[in-house]
Amino acid sequence: MKKLIAVALAAGILIPFLAHIREFYYLSILIIAGVLFFSIKKKPLTLIDLLILFLLTIPLHTFRFGGTEHFIRLSEIAFVPLFLFWIATKFLNREEEHTVIRKEFILLGVYLFINILSTKNSMFPIISIEKILILAYLFLFTYIVSVIINKKEKINTIIKAMIWISSISSVIAAIQCVFPRFLIFYPVPLGTAFGIKFYRAGVGWHDPNYYALYLAMNACLTLSYLLADYGEKYKFLKICFALQMIGILATFSRTAMISFILISFYLLSCYGRKKMALTIFLSIIITLSIIASSAAIIYKKYPFIASTVYRVAKQEQLAKQPTLIAGHRYAAFKANWAMFLDHPILGVGPFMAMYDFNKYKPFGYNYPYDQLASHNQYLQLLAEKGIFGFIIFLGFIFLMIKNINKFIKNMPPGNEYRACLIGLKSAVFVYLISSLALDTSYELQFWLTMGLSMALFNTIKKEYINV
Repeated sequence: MKKLIAVALAAGILIPFLAHIREFYYLSILIIAGVLFFSIKKKPLTLIDLLILFLLTIPLHTFRFGGTEHFIRLSEIAFVPLFLFWIATKFLNREEEHTVIRKEFILLGVYLFINILSTKNSMFPIISIEKILILAYLFLFTYIVSVIINKKEKINTIIKAMIWISSISSVIAAIQCVFPRFLIFYPVPLGTAFGIKFYRAGVGWHDPNYYALYLAMNACLTLSYLLADYGEKYKFLKICFALQMIGILATFSRTAMISFILISFYLLSCYGRKKMALTIFLSIIITLSIIASSAAIIYKKYPFIASTVYRVAKQEQLAKQPTLIAGHRYAAFKANWAMFLDHPILGVGPFMAMYDFNKYKPFGYNYPYDQLASHNQYLQLLAEKGIFGFIIFLGFIFLMIKNINKFIKNMPPGNEYRACLIGLKSAVFVYLISSLALDTSYELQFWLTMGLSMALFNTIKKEYINV
């Protein structure tokens, strides 16, 4: 209680002086969440507690301090106490952890080295170096997750936290969808249906597509546990899954929706629901056929459906240029491929594909800005890191999938670890499909999934010696 009074008093003094600074509110969210969380807790502070605090910042990804090009995110600030406490526990030997460096991290080290080498081709070396530092922090985060989650109880705690945090954020997304005042960044209107004007929700993400990817990856985990049917947890999971679906719909992200729908077939098949998977698949095929064949009518009579199903754009632009977004992405794809052909070994440098777009854009193509994102993780890897960076990064992911498959194969059907592994594997598949339309190298949820997967490998090996 004394802690809360002290924080309230400090806030009362600071707010009048800092009320005009937007970043003050960002940091306040983290401080309030931390104080509330640690005030309620009766047990001593642990690394898992600090990891959960970090997880709270993932739905607030765009909250940052600094300018347009040089900044630090709220999540990176939340990582600092986690890292410092981890270092302290290592020196004090307070927690047992696996100290063996897994071979997956050797690949990540090679990938980091390729990024450093590719900086020599960078248009803006300082920006590239900053991005390399972010990669290094993400790799360190992945390693910390893999070693501190070393017991079944800790795995269950983190999984539960991931599911409920994403579900709570989905409630915020649903509110933002119809109340633009709750949108933290500029509102993107979609149109009006049933007398209600809808907006694209992103919670704390500038781009709703990336928030939707975060939700879809968490929804895979929730659905895996739901299909495994764990008695007392079923009601909690059912509510969370429903909220996650509402959240994804509120983003109006076709990328996340398509990715999740495709992977849901895999999940249904894993749990012997092949008839249900086939029924849903045929229903979707019929629906898509109707939508595709009725494009002209939908554009003319149902502008809201056109703006949400075909593309998100101002409806007057949509009527004149129905392939506008495809044109931009096609130009980005061609430019990134041209960058790769020009620099096939090391690419144009980390995070430089966007800045080099104007130099490599297709002849005769007019775009109002000099910069354009890659809109494809694979082409971005080729363009920025060359063929070796592309092979090493994908090699890391495929090695992780291979290991997940090996552990799934050795787990009995009713085992809770098996449900978790299948959910994590599905999340990786969602990530890989979404990467066809998004730039996903720095996605926190992806690196959390990698770290959690390796933590599972280590924990299962401890419990099942023959695995």
